[in-house]
Amino acid sequence: MKMNEIPQVAEEYDNDFIFAFCTFLDEFYAANGEEKKRLLIEEPNEGLFDSEQYCTLAATAHKLANDYNINVPEWTKNKKYIMPYPVYAFNASKPEYKELLQNVTPDEFKMRNLFLGSKILKRV
Repeated sequence: MKMNEIPQVAEEYDNDFIFAFCTFLDEFYAANGEEKKRLLIEEPNEGLFDSEQYCTLAATAHKLANDYNINVPEWTKNKKYIMPYPVYAFNASKPEYKELLQNVTPDEFKMRNLFLGSKILKRV
């Protein structure tokens, strides 16, 4: 599944962003080098997800491109993929938890105001 197909897959599964996101990650990690590039290049179709989810997809594509020495897709650089306010994993309310997330979250997420932790792209 390519990045731009995530919304359609989610829609098929009752708008389940997490299912589609994890399926994408599984396919990305199993792909070879050229296929990895092809999976990231196209911008996700708009309309199904909220802003935070689209920003997460942009941060994911940016981080995976950096991690696998792929040119960062141009679509990820669009300012619409920056949250206007900080978003923390699990709606962190304790200042020390927010500080931890600010320290461990990958830069590609932080630059989009997403503080989701260091394991956002990990699969078991």
